Amino acid sequence: MGSRTLCYNVAMAKRSTLNISVTPAQARFIAARVRSGRYQSASEVVREAIRRLQDDEKRRKIELDEMRAKVAEGLAAAERGEFVTPEQFRATLDAHRTARTRKRAG
Repeated sequence: MGSRTLCYNVAMAKRSTLNISVTPAQARFIAARVRSGRYQSASEVVREAIRRLQDDEKRRKIELDEMRAKVAEGLAAAERGEFVTPEQFRATLDAHRTARTRKRAG
């Protein structure tokens, strides 16, 4: 028998085991990602999915905070008697939607 070097990853000690249920389609998807060679295990696929979900939620929170700030700014402007026409409002809204669509597509 040859000698074997074991590598211990400190981060592994901090992980918890969690059993989850997935649909057959999700199981096939996960297995395909592992077969592709990009991931070494189903756990890696799931951890990547969770990281992406966390990133999405952070991004949504930032967008929501920005929107709330804009609404507060608009309310303050309205209280000062500063108004925009409905056409200006629609143009601004359309520009915002277009920017969000481009950001998500990119």
